[in-house]
Amino acid sequence: MTKEITFPRRAFLRLSAKITLGLAGFLGLGGLVRYFSHEPAGKSPSSYDLGLAVDFPASGELIRLDIPAIIYKTKDGYIAYSLVCTHLGCTVEEDGENFSCPCHGSQFDHNGNVLKGPAAERLPSLEVGISENGRLILETGAMDK
Repeated sequence: MTKEITFPRRAFLRLSAKITLGLAGFLGLGGLVRYFSHEPAGKSPSSYDLGLAVDFPASGELIRLDIPAIIYKTKDGYIAYSLVCTHLGCTVEEDGENFSCPCHGSQFDHNGNVLKGPAAERLPSLEVGISENGRLILETGAMDK
């Protein structure tokens, strides 16, 4: 005579719940390990060589979307502004006379001043210098792409 082994429903549900919670905890722990071991991408350079100063465009304006920045030649030298919107960090785009943020509609003039929000701060100024060998160097500081 064989004795039939029974497994009560309550014990089965308890065991299933423990296995499910254990598996969820294990997967969550794996996610935390991956999160804390993530190495961020390298920072973008803080100094850009824009070429020879004598080769600067005759229009007196150079937009570099790879930085992103706009550089102007003035009678007093060179000035530059970041093209990163101060609202949420999108890259602004030239829109006729002004710059517009494609993300939330902020508008800036060519001097970096806010014309329309939601951005509350002007575009950051960047430093432009000329090296000993006559090359324009744009300093972005800690600005990231």
